[in-house]
Amino acid sequence: MFTRKATLISNPKTGRYASRRRPIQELASDLESRGIAVDLKLTSGPGEATAIASRAARNGSSDVIVAGGDGTINEAIQGLAGTKARLAIIPRGTGNVLARELGLPLDAAQAVEVAAKGKSRKIYLGLAVDETNHVSRHFVLMAGIGLDASVVRGVQPSLKKRIGRGAFWLSGLSHLASWNPRPFTLEIDGVAYQATFAAIGKAPRYGGDLAITPGARLDEREFEVCIIQATSRLRYLHLLSHAMRAGMPRNNPEVQFVKAVTVKAHGDAHVQIDGELFGHLPMRFEIAPHSLEVIVP
Repeated sequence: MFTRKATLISNPKTGRYASRRRPIQELASDLESRGIAVDLKLTSGPGEATAIASRAARNGSSDVIVAGGDGTINEAIQGLAGTKARLAIIPRGTGNVLARELGLPLDAAQAVEVAAKGKSRKIYLGLAVDETNHVSRHFVLMAGIGLDASVVRGVQPSLKKRIGRGAFWLSGLSHLASWNPRPFTLEIDGVAYQATFAAIGKAPRYGGDLAITPGARLDEREFEVCIIQATSRLRYLHLLSHAMRAGMPRNNPEVQFVKAVTVKAHGDAHVQIDGELFGHLPMRFEIAPHSLEVIVP
């Protein structure tokens, strides 16, 4: 007898080792053996996970389970925001950044067990709004303005599929060699800040490896904003080494940390959210009005 109704969304092209993974139908069967009625949906193109998740929430699925990577998860969240459906994750991507942040097991069988138990916690989402065309998008982990968005813009999808997160490092180091920092302005609580890079964090770690906004928390209704004013490429390398070891330094005159619920940014810089290029300034970032229940260990 089924005790819960769930929609299982799977991106069959996610990750580097798709051919080595257990078939998604087996994972669906595992969930059903644990009392969950599963409606399996396979995505076939960009944006489809959003529509599937939205329909599932409207049609009575208590849970939407995403078997995929961060991109597919982010798409599903766009459809779940503001609904009562919960999100569960079976990590099958390249970086699995959100899964790591939530402490989820990366092993599929263990992730199925977590989804079946159904313990959940509430997290608060960020919302990025393009002030030119008024297009908006939710984010879970962070938004980045400046250098990192340029790096994301330069990552080759084929290289990302072959070597995973290493593609971002290769793009970043090659990009930094010729990067010319362009200042932009952040407005927070009536105060203007000049920056060449800013991370608007909802989670402590950036990309799973770097402690850029260590004071940010998924379950708090605020951002921690890391503002860097450095204009030297060597200074950026120095700050990056700090972030990799002990976290972004809080006693450096070129780095500021500010707590905020709304951030406005304008200038000449690209923006990425949760590792995907979103657009170009001017843009506004705010805490979304709705929370999201996420199934965790």
